Amino acid sequence: MLSVANVRTAGGAARYFAADNYYTRADADRSGEWFGKGADKLGLSGEVDAKTFEAILKGFLPDGTRLGTDKREHRAGTDLTFSMPKSWSLLALVGGDRRILEAYTEAVKETLAWAERNLAETRIEVRGKDKAVATGNLTVALFMHDTNRNQEPNAHIHAVVANATQGPDGKWRALRNDKLWEHNTLLNAMTMARFRISVERLGYEVGEIGKHGNFEAVGVRKSVRDAFSSRRAEILGQLEGMASRSLAARSAANLMTRSEKSTVEDRSALVSAWKEKARSIGFDPTAVMARANARAAQGLGEVGKLTSIVRGTVTRAQDLAAALAERFGLREGDPLMPQDLAKRSPEQVAAAHAVASAVRHLAEREAAFSKVDLYRAALGFGLPAALPAIEQRVQQLVRQGALQRGAGVSQVMLTTKDAVASEQRIVAAVEEGRGKASPIINADAAGARLQSLSQMRYGIKLNAGQEAAGRLLLGSTNRIVAIQGVAGAGKSTVLKPVADILREEGRVVLGLAVQNTLVQMLERDTGIPSMTVARFLRRHQDLLEGGDAARLTEARAEMKGAVILLDEASMVGNADKEKLVLLANLLGVDRFASIGDRKQLGAVDAGKPFDVMQRSGIETATMNRNIRARTKALRAAQQAAQGGRIDDALRHLGKSVIEVGEGAAIEAAAAWLSLAPVERDRTAIYASGRALRSEVNAAVQTGLKANGELGQTALRLDVLSRVNTTREELRYASSYRPGMVAVFDRDNRAQKLGKGTYTVIESDRQRGSVTLEGEGGKRTVLKVDRLRPNGDYDPLRLFEVKRLDLHAGDRIRWTETDHRRGLINADQARITGISRDTVSLVTSTGIAHDLPASDPMLKRLDLAYALNAHMAQGLTSDRGIAVMDSRERNLSNQQTFLVTVTRLRDGLTLFVNDASRLGAAIARNTGMKRSALETVGLLREAAASGLARGNSEAALQSEPPVLKEPPEREKAMVKPFEMGI
Repeated sequence: MLSVANVRTAGGAARYFAADNYYTRADADRSGEWFGKGADKLGLSGEVDAKTFEAILKGFLPDGTRLGTDKREHRAGTDLTFSMPKSWSLLALVGGDRRILEAYTEAVKETLAWAERNLAETRIEVRGKDKAVATGNLTVALFMHDTNRNQEPNAHIHAVVANATQGPDGKWRALRNDKLWEHNTLLNAMTMARFRISVERLGYEVGEIGKHGNFEAVGVRKSVRDAFSSRRAEILGQLEGMASRSLAARSAANLMTRSEKSTVEDRSALVSAWKEKARSIGFDPTAVMARANARAAQGLGEVGKLTSIVRGTVTRAQDLAAALAERFGLREGDPLMPQDLAKRSPEQVAAAHAVASAVRHLAEREAAFSKVDLYRAALGFGLPAALPAIEQRVQQLVRQGALQRGAGVSQVMLTTKDAVASEQRIVAAVEEGRGKASPIINADAAGARLQSLSQMRYGIKLNAGQEAAGRLLLGSTNRIVAIQGVAGAGKSTVLKPVADILREEGRVVLGLAVQNTLVQMLERDTGIPSMTVARFLRRHQDLLEGGDAARLTEARAEMKGAVILLDEASMVGNADKEKLVLLANLLGVDRFASIGDRKQLGAVDAGKPFDVMQRSGIETATMNRNIRARTKALRAAQQAAQGGRIDDALRHLGKSVIEVGEGAAIEAAAAWLSLAPVERDRTAIYASGRALRSEVNAAVQTGLKANGELGQTALRLDVLSRVNTTREELRYASSYRPGMVAVFDRDNRAQKLGKGTYTVIESDRQRGSVTLEGEGGKRTVLKVDRLRPNGDYDPLRLFEVKRLDLHAGDRIRWTETDHRRGLINADQARITGISRDTVSLVTSTGIAHDLPASDPMLKRLDLAYALNAHMAQGLTSDRGIAVMDSRERNLSNQQTFLVTVTRLRDGLTLFVNDASRLGAAIARNTGMKRSALETVGLLREAAASGLARGNSEAALQSEPPVLKEPPEREKAMVKPFEMGI
């Protein structure tokens, strides 16, 4: 694995790295070597001289340049430590196969050369502001060490990157090392991919490909590796007694158990001791080496795992290509795969497949992704291809048009031809519906009637934004429209009288939402009959597939004059949004309105179509007044969060932001438990992600049980927790672990698997197969690589089994739906009783159930004391307790923070590990997805076409301005969309 650390002191580093340098003993003429174009520019080559090395770390360069000043301490450098997996260290150092060390060194050098080309940066002042610019050169000193602090075999390379790089203007400056830290897992995966190909050419067999590309050698069993890994045992032992298992905790455990590294006085004696220990535990490295040599002599090493994949010795490229194509279920015409596989080398074939898998994997969740993310994903699938071949294949796909490069500020991004086409179809559907609807109520009269009914029936006067939204829904001539409403703008308040008027006018009104809980809330708050987006699309799937004319006529008659309202529209991705707008036109509905906030959490699936539609010219009304917050401080914090002013938001929260270092989840649970029962009912707990939510849930349950608030009788359940995988990941056996549960929602006839639930018994990466056991005990082999690589739904769902104790009094939420019994996914219930064979409960709607212990829904639940951000969006509570951690990089973003802060009416207490670091992390990460049209620069063209229709020139601004709300009771219809890119 690769670890990254800043070099603390120049003098200490020079002494340390030279002290245990393997080459000072093994090769008398080498004590470290210089590497990199920066070293070349400074005239540094060959052996590392300790004095020169120390001077450079202090900022004194050989050409006379001095970096840093007396007033500002100069950072010495960055230590990238590349550590070889234990089994390979044993074969190289105990077995004596120096070729392994050479292969690893060359892999590290290839990685550093790539880092130099792509990650080396400095800061240059441009117009008074520091700007990061690429330099393309590093000055690196390489040292090979061969022991850990307990004098055990541990081959690793310290690549000490000096804090110096030459800028484009020829001046030497400090190195900006942010990207070295950011991409450390990618650098490790690159190294291991090249190392893997090298050792396979030597005839060695590699084991399972693990996290970040790491793998061990076949033939060196785990017990042997553990016997030579006392340092790891020490760290894990220390970690057992600590409250956290986080990365920070592991680092602390490492330091707490770290002893001084002593000098090896007699290396030959140390190696002899290693060999004796190996003999004592029954490990003979020479046997593994002999097998490798025999395989290499037979030609097996050259083809490596590619031959194993196809279950035989394949030496002809044509046979190999054909076998791989059959193995991975490739079809003719797949734009991500080359048609001339037979003409390509084994590594090129593997690279083509790795890139195709990476594109499918990323494109399921993102409409646009960075090249680096694509490389990381391609390497992560564990196929025998190194980064140069992967880069080459990506370039080929760009030339062929299957991938499209970003334009302007998106140059480092890529998107797919399909993603661009999908978003263009969404925009085109909006245009197709323009001017195709008659006003349900004359625009001039809509506002007055809306206000009159709202005040008479509900005692509420709508504000200007609410009235504008209502007038848009009732008076527009466009079929497809949007309402952009900030969190807490009172969308439900305006939808109630709008729905009343629509019914008075004889119109069918239907609500849609992505989650069952949002559907329930929409129905409860507005009285509008509603269903999930998925259910609506299933109902009309045949029309999208070209159903017969009679069926279309029937559907159009059913939906004639209908108004469809999509709530929390930001949570719908490209695929579903495209179907919705196509159906709106196909069915000829009077109005299809997307309602939500483009700044809140987006879809799990690819794209941000709600934002794209607004930016490309859809008629939009804006509700920008938050009426939810009832205190001045909370209202100010919510407004700041809405505007992306994170520091201001935290400042307005003031003492309600509580720093606790480690254990924030436990502190949050304790704060909630300390409330009186009536206050608990008014106070929700929000956690930024799944891990923190689980910690809070467990802590609350423990506290309630200790306080006697839960029943003493516990029912131990094995519940199913969804594994977050893409369809492409499910096509790889490495995604399946024994004990997992695979659920097929319908029959898989191709592989003779029926609908149902199966337990994973074992997986075979080499053969691409998974052994499943059905409920009757029958075992079946599933060829996961034959699953369809594309599709509109998951071919199967994969779950982990989680142990959960349930007590009377516990609050739970469902993770699956049973419509017949009113048990709805994400809805909550209260356990009222536990017996040996029955669980009694009451749902949120007051329905009582007695479920037998064998009931399948008892496997589809979790504790519900805390909710994560995606569960919380659209919900409201009086008060809240929230937990966020700056170290959760993906979750520390502006969207998650906005949702967390804006759920509340009266107050929020936010528990964090570090307020300043969290604020900085949130400020850096908007959390916003990128659209395909935005990436390639076509969204500006769409906005320009909106101008041609008479929209405001504001449509060309990079950030859509807020639409001005019309004066109270203004009778003119809201103007069309005034936003764009």
